[in-house]
Amino acid sequence: MRPLLFLLLLPFCCFAKSDSLLITKIQVLEGDTFITAELDNIDILSFKTDEDKRYYLRLKRKTLKVYPYALLAAHKLDSIQQDLEHIPRKRKRKKYLKAVEQWAKEDLAEELKKLTRWEGRILVKLIYRETGICTYDIVKELRGGWHAFIWQQLAKIYDNNLKNTYQPTNDKEDKLIEHILIETEQISRVKKY
Repeated sequence: MRPLLFLLLLPFCCFAKSDSLLITKIQVLEGDTFITAELDNIDILSFKTDEDKRYYLRLKRKTLKVYPYALLAAHKLDSIQQDLEHIPRKRKRKKYLKAVEQWAKEDLAEELKKLTRWEGRILVKLIYRETGICTYDIVKELRGGWHAFIWQQLAKIYDNNLKNTYQPTNDKEDKLIEHILIETEQISRVKKY
């Protein structure tokens, strides 16, 4: 009976499409069949209180709201750096950067002004996550140290810090943000199939 059951289930195991399942060995001991497989890590999220759950849900909503801006910033920074490599003269570089700044003011300023302080802090962390460079250093590289200093002081008035980094291994909020982004990515991957 067991070999028959094994033969019936074998096609499903062979044709199952999964990147996370890797059958390492199949063995029969005393008539029982054991299949050993390696699975990806599974994160289980639990909350001790309702307040923790509400905090997580608010963080998720805010993270998903600002994440597209972080992706846009990373993409735009990459294209700016590529364009600057092809512009040899300092004067033309400044003109190009002024044009990019004008584009950002016209297209994004009104939307970014509507962000809350918390969303701004999340955005700074996500920009670091996507680029590997803190926001302060990005401003300093593109606009100079004086502009970076002014923007840093303005950010501090609003309880933010452009020098913040993203540390999901050390910071509890960053760990939750990473969980949110991975979960969202997995859900979008599943919806594609």
